[in-house]
Amino acid sequence: MVHVSKIELRGFKSFGNAKVSLPLAQGLTAIVGPNGSGKSNIVEAFRFVLGDMSAKVMRAERFSDLLFNGGKDHRPAPFAEVSLHFNNDNNALPVDSKTVVVTRIVNRSGTCIYKINKKRASRQEIVDMLAPAVSSPGGYNFIMQGDIGRFIRMDTLDRRKIIDGLAGVAEYDEKKEKALAQLQQVETNLQTMSGVLNEIRKHMEELREARDHALRHRELDARLNQTRAMLLQIQRDTFERKLTETGERIRNRDEQMRELSEKLGQVDAEIQTHERKIREFNKFIEQSQSSGAIAIVGGLRERMGTLTELMGAAKREYESVCREATGVRGELEKISACRDPTTEFARLSTEFDKLRGEFDSLLQDLKDVKSPAKVGEILGKLRSVLNEIHRTVAGFDACIKQVLEVPEMEGKQGISPSKLRTRLATLEGQRLELGQRLKEYQRKISETKKSLESVTGRESEMLKSIQLAREERERLEGKARRVRGKAKRLGEELKALEVEVQGYRVEEGRLQVQLETAEKELRRFKVHAKPQPALAPAKLESEISALEAELKALGPINARAVRDFRTAERRFNAQNSQYSKLTSEKQTILNLIDRIDRKKGEIFMNTFSQISKNFSEIFSELSPEGTARLILENPERPLDGGLEIEAKPAGKRVRTGAMSGGEEALTALAFIFAIQRAKPTSLYVLDEIDAHLDPENRQRVAEMLRLSSKQTQIVLITLHDAMMAAADRLFGVSMDGSGVSRMLSVELSGYAA
Repeated sequence: MVHVSKIELRGFKSFGNAKVSLPLAQGLTAIVGPNGSGKSNIVEAFRFVLGDMSAKVMRAERFSDLLFNGGKDHRPAPFAEVSLHFNNDNNALPVDSKTVVVTRIVNRSGTCIYKINKKRASRQEIVDMLAPAVSSPGGYNFIMQGDIGRFIRMDTLDRRKIIDGLAGVAEYDEKKEKALAQLQQVETNLQTMSGVLNEIRKHMEELREARDHALRHRELDARLNQTRAMLLQIQRDTFERKLTETGERIRNRDEQMRELSEKLGQVDAEIQTHERKIREFNKFIEQSQSSGAIAIVGGLRERMGTLTELMGAAKREYESVCREATGVRGELEKISACRDPTTEFARLSTEFDKLRGEFDSLLQDLKDVKSPAKVGEILGKLRSVLNEIHRTVAGFDACIKQVLEVPEMEGKQGISPSKLRTRLATLEGQRLELGQRLKEYQRKISETKKSLESVTGRESEMLKSIQLAREERERLEGKARRVRGKAKRLGEELKALEVEVQGYRVEEGRLQVQLETAEKELRRFKVHAKPQPALAPAKLESEISALEAELKALGPINARAVRDFRTAERRFNAQNSQYSKLTSEKQTILNLIDRIDRKKGEIFMNTFSQISKNFSEIFSELSPEGTARLILENPERPLDGGLEIEAKPAGKRVRTGAMSGGEEALTALAFIFAIQRAKPTSLYVLDEIDAHLDPENRQRVAEMLRLSSKQTQIVLITLHDAMMAAADRLFGVSMDGSGVSRMLSVELSGYAA
């Protein structure tokens, strides 16, 4: 059990500035001394350090009055300090220490400081720490002078309230007072809310018709929107279906177009193949015609024609020169009739004719000869003949010059033979040259003819190949024309499909726009209506018209009526709900009050029964053969009545109002001890409770305190020996001449009283 090992005082009331330490017995400690020595100041020191909040219970107007005021030899104390040292070996106090020191200090300004083991703490912390082991300062573990008679003389209701306090009824009274205050507030709120509900209800009735009208309009509008939405959904579904069908058609046509494109590609490839082969044949024909045997034959034939034309022209010119030379000779012969031609000129003419014959013969031989060696031999002879011809022509020139040098007859006749000879010489030269040219042309024609004959066979073969190539080309061209016709048909089909697809795409775009418009309208309606398959668009359109007509017939509406009604309704419901809650809360409070009253009665009666039993037992112990009991003025409703004490000391009649001082003190002590036994604590401080007892009763009280001190710690202020004899430790208090209380300790434990 926790107990106070000592109390220390400094500057507290009459105990001066020096520290005073009182080691206390674990059982009963008695403090004795003459009146005015400062004994009761120790009791007040206990009350002070344990947190008493009233200075008056410590016989002071204010806390600063608790400080030592000094005297002629001592200065006033700047502060008062009291410390209680609790033995905490059993850890009854929630502090991790074997000794717990509780200190309270007050200064001159009245400011108080609390400490636990020298650390600042609050008063509440100290009260909470000590409450389980030491009763609060307002409890009955402190009995002061005058309390004995007060218990007897107090009003019965006040006496009953002592038990109320011990039972904790005050806590329930406080709860009941709060509940009653809440009940009053709830009833006030209910009255106020009832009026509000009536006003709201009246306003709702005024709004109901307009609300119904607006709701009908809203219902029709909702049905109209839903019907429109259903129609739009049907239209949307139709657009979707048509869009799907159109898309399927486009895909089918695209597939057909793809197949046609593939076929057209194959046909184009075939056409390109044919055209390539045709180009190859054209190239072959062109190359065959422009090169090889055909080209050679063509060139030879062209050469043959050219040579033939040249030879014909030369022959005609040769014949013309010969005819003119013959004419000139005739003229010369006529002139020669007048004079003789020279022998040399005749010889040269004969020689020239002979050489010409040889030249012509060699040319003929050259045409017939094929051997290169023979050709070279003939060509060599031809050169010799030509040289001889040149010499002969030179002789003609010399002869002509000689003739020209012969004096001619004067006049025209002399001039003519000279001109004729010159002309004849020129003509002969031309004839010789033309004759040579003719022979050359003849040779070339002969050579060309032979060459032509040698390649004619190859030309025939080449022409046959060209003919076959032309025939194959014509066949390919015919096939290409047919394939081109097929390509044209495929192209036309493809173009037709493209036109058809384009139309479908236009239709698809139109349907897409219609679908998007329908969906946009549906979103605007914000209605999700499931269309019924049986409903036809025409029927829905008819229903839409009927709904529009009914809406029009309703005329203008108060659009705010629904909202206002709902606002009023919500307000009504909220207020009504609050009213219901308040009603429920009222009933809950009433139930709580009833439970509080029942519980309060139960705990009161439990405490009362214990105290009443203790009182009867203790009174019999203090007054053998005496009886006493506690009586409730209103047993049916004990909390509505007071508490009377019925005591009968030995040899006395039952009475309470006419007892002697000793009897009253004994009865009061029995009542106090009954209370303490019902609510025991670890510490009791009693101040001269034996003042009015006679020696016999004082002895019994001392014995009872001695026995009680074995279970709890008691500090007793007394003036009587019987009480001193029961103590385990005794302190004497005296006051010196300077007004300071002095302490003297006497250890009595182990000695008989």
